[in-house]
Amino acid sequence: MERIGLEPGSEIGGYTVVAPLGSGGMGTVYRAVDGGGDAVALKLLHPHVGSDAVTRDRLRREVHALQKLKHPGVAAVLDAEADSTEAFLVTELVAGDNLEEHVRERGTLDPEELLDLAEGLRDTLVAVHGAGVVHRDLKPSNVVIGDDGPVLIDFGLAQAADDSKLTADGLVLGTPGYLAPELLDGAEPDEASDFWGWAAVLVFAATGRPPFGSRPLEAVLARARSGDVDVDGLGPLTAMTLRRALAPDAADRTSPDDVVAALTLVVAEGEPVADETDTTVLTAEDVSGTTVLGPEPRTVAVAPAVAGAAVAPVAAANDGHTRAFDPTLVDVDEYPDDPDDPEGVDWISEDLDASEEPEPEGSGYERPPALRRWGTLLAAALLLGSAGALYPGVALVVFVLLVVIVRTIGSTVEAMYGRRERAGVKRSDRAIAVATAPWHLLRSVVGLVPSLVVAGSVVVILVGVSWWLVGNDHWTIGGSPSGQEPQGLTATILVGTTVLLGAAVVWWGPLSLMTRTGARRVLAVVAPGPLGALVATVVLLAASAVFVVQILTGAPITWAPLPTPVLP
Repeated sequence: MERIGLEPGSEIGGYTVVAPLGSGGMGTVYRAVDGGGDAVALKLLHPHVGSDAVTRDRLRREVHALQKLKHPGVAAVLDAEADSTEAFLVTELVAGDNLEEHVRERGTLDPEELLDLAEGLRDTLVAVHGAGVVHRDLKPSNVVIGDDGPVLIDFGLAQAADDSKLTADGLVLGTPGYLAPELLDGAEPDEASDFWGWAAVLVFAATGRPPFGSRPLEAVLARARSGDVDVDGLGPLTAMTLRRALAPDAADRTSPDDVVAALTLVVAEGEPVADETDTTVLTAEDVSGTTVLGPEPRTVAVAPAVAGAAVAPVAAANDGHTRAFDPTLVDVDEYPDDPDDPEGVDWISEDLDASEEPEPEGSGYERPPALRRWGTLLAAALLLGSAGALYPGVALVVFVLLVVIVRTIGSTVEAMYGRRERAGVKRSDRAIAVATAPWHLLRSVVGLVPSLVVAGSVVVILVGVSWWLVGNDHWTIGGSPSGQEPQGLTATILVGTTVLLGAAVVWWGPLSLMTRTGARRVLAVVAPGPLGALVATVVLLAASAVFVVQILTGAPITWAPLPTPVLP
């Protein structure tokens, strides 16, 4: 019996359904577990699809093609059932949100994240195409942002490049807004059409909006055919590059490698300043006989354009099922070249060449300044002094550990910036920084020794002089009789001052520049910008107030792990 949906706990083909993950034109995807309890993604074809012999044949071919792929950027095919009306496909369940969810919950990708996505998906598509497979349905919901980079999922529309066309005559499968224009005109899907979808996905990731709008359907297709891509809000170089990568004519498109090169330049040098240009946008009123879709893009079937075909409106419900419609509803001329940019992205060619082969004086990369944070550091000093007045041993241990940490981070980051100044920004920068962190930790500890020695000497001298003054009755510490450990308000103030003096010598002593630089780098990340600095300062002052209240109310000094001193 055909089942329209599977409830949690249902079993199919030896797999137990846990929860639905989503539904598309070909079927519904569920989170499931196999007999061993391992989580998998199970795609159950819709009943009307699974009952079709041609579709089941397509599924067999698809599984055979996908099993050729062994790549970390592709969800592996584990199992399939094509000889039943309940046809299904089982793949590994990739941890993480898909790109659509990721952008909705966390916002658009910054330039560096966009570059990582572009490079990761490009490399994956190259591997997919190398196995003779064309994805055909690249869109944000089919890209999972995993811990190790983007992963392509749901090859429900994939086919081997040498397979015969398995869809019904005159139909093209794809998702409006992510379906290359040439496919609307009856061309076979190929590597170029996949990379067109790749560029459309990058636009969504950078803007948070579908690249050609979401409704009405005919307007989306018309915008795609005319190259009217929505890149509002992007920098001029990023916008120009992605717009050219989505050119209607495949021969005019910027190659994936050049797109990645341009995005690399943006990360390394920022966006160039560009004049504003007027953009013409095709609105819904420009299209007759429209069909309104919901906000989520769905996979549909498109009839290729036929010369002289009659124009007829299409009525279709947004239920996620495969639909047929006539793409000749709208006849929109392709956009002419921008008169302010007659050579497309050629105008950045010199910059791209320069980024790949830096001049002898360096790559042109400028390291971010390490801004001073006096307000935050003064608040931190007050916290150290007040905490050190009551817990001198603990305060000093924590202070030294924090200094080692910030020196290590500062040394690692500064070394990375130095490499970028010499050779430019590279994807391996962070990996190298992590790999060399132990070496920078060793350097930080060794470099801290001179400051610790000087600070210890100063503290010993100060304590020795105080001890001599007390022992010779030249100075009396109130509330601390002879032969007893120092206590009382005067003693706590003296102890707190001694801790602060030792910390100040470590902060400004020999080889201490990296201590201050590391602290600035860490604060720039932990408490970024004026608001972050304000919040950090308020938190530190509030913590200091807690210790000050204890001092004023006569709380005793806790010396551990230091030995408890006794006055002469």
